[in-house]
Amino acid sequence: MRTLLRVLVVGAFVLALSELSFAQTNITLNGVGGHLGYVMPEDPIENTIGFGAQADLGTITESICLAAFLDFWSKSYDAGSTYGEAEWSWTEIVIGASAKYFFPSQSQFKPYAGGGLNFTIGRSKWEYTDYLGHKHEDSDSDTDIGAHIFGGVEYLLSPNLNGYAELKYHTDGADYFGIFAGVTYLLAK
Repeated sequence: MRTLLRVLVVGAFVLALSELSFAQTNITLNGVGGHLGYVMPEDPIENTIGFGAQADLGTITESICLAAFLDFWSKSYDAGSTYGEAEWSWTEIVIGASAKYFFPSQSQFKPYAGGGLNFTIGRSKWEYTDYLGHKHEDSDSDTDIGAHIFGGVEYLLSPNLNGYAELKYHTDGADYFGIFAGVTYLLAK
């Protein structure tokens, strides 16, 4: 039984490798761009605007491509009560690597879904002035490794410019859901 299992596993592995060997693998920097989005972090952080950069790192197969990105968002606001005034701020920088699967499509819109891993640098800061005028503050910074999933659609705007819209969910320091739109300048065709 163990021998049969080993033969099946090795056979599946060889079959998968042979499929990849016939695929048109092209791992290189194919494009760079930027995006802007609406970020909805977990409570108690309020929604905000985020922005970032991305790179198209090529294809593993015709339907699977690799990408890297950097996202940034920050939110601060004031709150007060009869006991004093407070100001909170949150900042997050996310550096990630993704794999995208492009679904077969007959139109110019190319739908995709994917996921990957990300490295998150987060910072929160709290400043409080009590009713006697005394100032207090505290801050916290951390780094996390998280995951993200996304789905979206690409559209070729010109021979060298791809536009896209994307929904993305991150799990990390401050989990968030984002709606992003951006463009990628294509370096290689």
